[in-house]
Amino acid sequence: MSPWGVLLRMVPEVTAKLKGLGCRRLRWLVDGEVVYWALLVPEEADLEAHARFPGMPQQSLEGWLRELLERFEAGWPQARVVEILGVWPDRLERVVRVFPKGPGVSLSEECYADPSSG
Repeated sequence: MSPWGVLLRMVPEVTAKLKGLGCRRLRWLVDGEVVYWALLVPEEADLEAHARFPGMPQQSLEGWLRELLERFEAGWPQARVVEILGVWPDRLERVVRVFPKGPGVSLSEECYADPSSG
């Protein structure tokens, strides 16, 4: 399974962590390279307001994150390590990191989220 598949299974947990941290911006790293510097995390009220426009889907923060992961997966299908960091003016904090369990282990065989990203 790819790291994207692992993250897609973990969307509820990652969403809960984002809410708990109160994180407003995310930095995305794929295989050690920054691919998005400071993505703004929408608030639930913003998502609800967006859904009031005709033809716009109603989306939760969980749905927003799932859709975003699917887009990133399309852009980096061969990723081996994916990390999402919370960004504040004075610090970065790991939200989640998915990587192969051991050297030489195929990503399609085993991936897990960093336990410290809890």
